[in-house]
Amino acid sequence: MMTRLVRVTLVALAVTALFPLSSPAEAQQGPASRYLKRKHDQAERVLRRAASSDRERERRSAQLNALVGDLLDYEAVSRQALGDAWDERSEAERQEFVRLLRGLVERSYQQNLERTLSFQIRWADEAQRGDAVLVRTSARSRENRRAPEVSIDYRMQQRGDRWVVVDVITDGVSMVRNYRSQFARIIRRDGWDGLLSRMRSRLEEGSEI
Repeated sequence: MMTRLVRVTLVALAVTALFPLSSPAEAQQGPASRYLKRKHDQAERVLRRAASSDRERERRSAQLNALVGDLLDYEAVSRQALGDAWDERSEAERQEFVRLLRGLVERSYQQNLERTLSFQIRWADEAQRGDAVLVRTSARSRENRRAPEVSIDYRMQQRGDRWVVVDVITDGVSMVRNYRSQFARIIRRDGWDGLLSRMRSRLEEGSEI
């Protein structure tokens, strides 16, 4: 169910949120970029803490999930990804969908976390785009210098005193649009219940989206 693009996008989100970024002086740092940097600093402190037991590793994973969850607006992503199907669902159905999507994204994020260590991030700039701010970055593999840079743009919106990510655009392709295409195809073929059933199965099996 998850395409390579979505896997790359989730890694991109983890890279920017959790690992050392290039110097703020390299870019025109605005409030959204500074918020991402603060999230990185919080997450890096968690990652640097030793975890020698299963309980400690579970606690660390829960803290990292909470940090990413505070950054990624799962409801906004769900609403955009479902499109008209969101409007047709009850509030309980929407909450169930958001819960399942969050669980799958968190699992995929944890499974891909180690890959983020091999990427170096470069900030470009941030600019207003309609009701959102676009924070532009790029990532290059530390292990394969011949591999081309991957552009990673974050659509962010302000929620009170914090900023949230509502979409991630990897090499010009939107995570939200990619989700929308997948979910619409499943709904057409298997219906709403079929989509939720498939998401529950993936979650129980430990599979990616």
